[in-house]
This record gives sequence, C-alpha cells and structure tokens, in this order.
Amino acid sequence: MSDGSDRPDPGPTVIDRNVIGAGHVDSPALPPLVDDPAIYLESDVGPVTVTLTASDAQALADIETNATDGNTPVVFTAADYGGGRTAGNGTIELRGSTSRGALQKSFQIELASDATPWRGGRIINLLKHPFDLTRVRNTLSFESFRSISDLVSLRTGFVHLIINSIDRGLYEWVEEPDETFLASRGLDARGSLYEAKTFAFTPIDDATASDPAKVDDIVAARGSNDLAKLRRMLAAVNDARQPIDGVIGHYFNRANYVTWLAVNVLTADYDSGSQNLMLYSPAEHEGWYFLPWDYDGAWGWNEQSLSPPRPRWREGLSNWWWVALHQRFLAEPANLAELDARIRALAATTFADDAVAAKLARYHDVVASFISVEPDINNLPCETAGTQAAIAAWEAEYTRIATNAGRALAEYATCLSRPMPFWLYSPAFHPSGVALSWSRSYQLQGQPLRYDIEINASETFDPAATVATKTGLAEPLFTAAGLAPGHYFWRAVARSVTNPAHDWQMAFNDHLSLDVT
Repeated sequence: MSDGSDRPDPGPTVIDRNVIGAGHVDSPALPPLVDDPAIYLESDVGPVTVTLTASDAQALADIETNATDGNTPVVFTAADYGGGRTAGNGTIELRGSTSRGALQKSFQIELASDATPWRGGRIINLLKHPFDLTRVRNTLSFESFRSISDLVSLRTGFVHLIINSIDRGLYEWVEEPDETFLASRGLDARGSLYEAKTFAFTPIDDATASDPAKVDDIVAARGSNDLAKLRRMLAAVNDARQPIDGVIGHYFNRANYVTWLAVNVLTADYDSGSQNLMLYSPAEHEGWYFLPWDYDGAWGWNEQSLSPPRPRWREGLSNWWWVALHQRFLAEPANLAELDARIRALAATTFADDAVAAKLARYHDVVASFISVEPDINNLPCETAGTQAAIAAWEAEYTRIATNAGRALAEYATCLSRPMPFWLYSPAFHPSGVALSWSRSYQLQGQPLRYDIEINASETFDPAATVATKTGLAEPLFTAAGLAPGHYFWRAVARSVTNPAHDWQMAFNDHLSLDVT
C-alpha cells in the first residue's frame, strides 16, 4: 500500500568496488521462471469463514492499538479447516506498515508447528486493505499474474473474519511467500528469498551488512539468507564499467525482469521502486528473479476518492528512473523496444479491458454483500462512508478500475517522449552569486534538452512573487546574482527542444529553499 515511503533518496550513490570485489562468480544461466497452474484452486476464492479466539482479550487489544508489537495465543478455526488442535493452535499479530494505523487492521496468524497447515501453510495472512475502496486490487492482480509467462503468482481468497465473536467483515487471505511457497511450485526451497522494504538496488556497505537490524530495514529474508550473493549483484548493477546487458544476463532472468516491469506499468503499481517486490535466487545460481508482492495500491489507486495525486515524475516510466538498475536498462534503445513490445502484448491479452472486467465480475457480488453492511460500510475510504451513498461510490470505483490498464497504457505512451526526472542540488554561495545546479536529465529517444529555472518568494510559486527566471539553459547550472537578503524557493524544469510544451519534466525533489543573508 502506498504510504509515501517509496521515494528516491536524494543522496548520490557511492560505489565502493572494494566492498565485494570485481568480476563474476561462475554460475549457470537462470532457467525460465515457470508457475504451476495446479496450485491455484477455485475453492480458494471463497468466501470462507475464519474464526479466531484469543483468550487474553487485553493482549489482543494492546496489539491492535499498537501498544505492543508482539503476539498473543489464538485458536484458529475455519470452515475448511478440519484437522489439528482446536485450542492454542497459533498466535496472532498485526501485519503491514501503513495499515497498522488504520481502524481496520490486517493480521498474520502463525500456526503451531504441530498444528495441521491451512491451505498448505502455517503462516496465514489476513489482509483488510483499508485504503482500497474496491477491496479487490490485490486479488485482481494475483489472479491476472497466473496467466502470464515468466512470472509466478500467489494463492488468494476472500475471508469472512470473526475475532472473539465480533464480526470484522471482509478480508483477503494471501499465501505467504516462503520456503513452502517455493517448494509448492517446484522452485528451490533452499534458495534466497527477500522482500524489499527500502531496497532501491543501491550497494550495501560492510557496516550495514554487519548489522542484521539495518539489513532488515532494507530487505527481509523470507528464505535462505545469502547476503553476500545479494551484495555481488548490487555491486554489478552499480558498476558503470559493466555493460548493463551483461549484468542483466548474469544476475537476472531477462524475460522475467522485462515482464515484471511491463506488469507494473499496466497495473499502475507506482510504489514498486524500493518496495512491493520480492527477489528470489535458487541456491546454485547467482541470478535473481523478480516476484510480485502487494498490489492494493495499484490499478489507479491514486485516482480513487481521498487518495493523494501523483507528481508528474511518477507518470510513465519516469516513475522507476531513480533506481539504478531500471535507469541503466531503460537508457538502452533496444531494451526500451523490448519492454515496449511486452507492455503492448500484455495490454492486448491479460490486461485487456474485457479480460479484467470478467475477473472483476466474478468477485462483485461477494464483495458487495460485505461492503454494504457493517462493519465495512462504515470504513470505506470515501467521503460518504457509513451511508448508502458509499455503496454507489464503491460501485463506481469498482467499475472504473476495469479499464485502468488501458489508461495506464495510454499514459505510458504519452510520457515516452518526456525527459526523465533529475535531482536539484543544494545551493552553493560564491562571491559572484548563488550557484543553483541539478543533475542532467535524459530523453529516451536522445532528443536534446534545455532547462528553465525559477526563483520565487512563495513556496507555491505564485507568479506575482517571482524573483528571477531563466529559460533555455543548455547546462544544468544557473548563477543568481544580486539577490536581496531573504527566504526564497527555486525549481528547474527540463524540456525537449523538439516539443517543449508537451515534453517537460520536473525534479524528483520538486523544489528547494534558498536563504540569502
């Protein structure tokens, strides 16, 4: 779920080539990533009633209010769970990051080691998706991924959750990606599996690598933990001496990587730069596969009621430009052409409007039966929550996302000729004035660029408060002389020479302040 944390870091990447060492570790090429369609059961869809009973009601209340970050014993039962113990068979804890602050919580149940697994696993994720008005964005995504080659999906289903006799409404069960998940698909259960948390393909230095807590802030190990292997890949990605196609060929499965990028473009999953993805590497290989994870902020989430708008730099491929791997890959014309072909092929098949609408129709009545009554009707993320008008708002959003992939394709095509976003640097003061500089932009088709700059006394850049402007700069530098003492703000814009009115781009960090004394 988008919480604003998937943002670029303005600091420059520092590559220490002595951290890992140069050269490749010998390894066979990664084979194609193949999913097992037999894994996905129609009976998973549900809804199935799940009942949780916590004997320590206060401990449960403390967990739900974030008063404690622990867990408490629970009895897990379900309409399709007939085996195992009926008392003390697991623990319950909160799940998620931003969603922990929502009124309706998400939970993770861990069944005891001697309890019978439920749906093949002992880790049970019950997700509320409190910020998704439709309540189906994640389910829709993972059902769609099952028909896409070079990708694997997750089992999901709808749950009617009851905790200590209190009806919690509609939830989504999502399979836990772990060793069991890998083994069930014929993948290497001994392999390394990481969930990205603040992972932007930047090198991990020795100091960070030696501190498990710091590493866990970047990536969470879900399988075998081979940090040295991960660091070798990151060093290569950030080593400009190594051609990017060679890096891709050695450290990734190219078809899987291109497919993952194309899927995120078409699902409009804009929070997949440093989070909402997983990396898996079989034990006997150096390479990594991209696995999808967490799509409740996709399918036009930013355009739904009460959601924040996206800045211009998060439109189209520029959304992923700040990540070194994606930037280096997209800067090669042949790679861009390959991605374009994959995007258009998926847009015409899996993500065609009629195919998406058919999937949504399967869930419609189930979801409608829950969101139209308490407790869910009172907690829908829209202005009319708690009223009959909320049902109409849900229906409108549910209908709208059916055509979102088509809009995402159109946005992608419209933005292809725009310059890429860049970084504004801190002002530098000299006797001759204030030097304002920024990193160079880039245009994927190689068009020449020019820059405009503005200094303003208002942070909203009120035209009436403009202090200085300069247009048509060939270099990312402007020296402002003669500024009176005061507090100012400045920004720059990159423009294509061939179509400056349409093809322009802002900075990742939008604008900076400027104090003149």
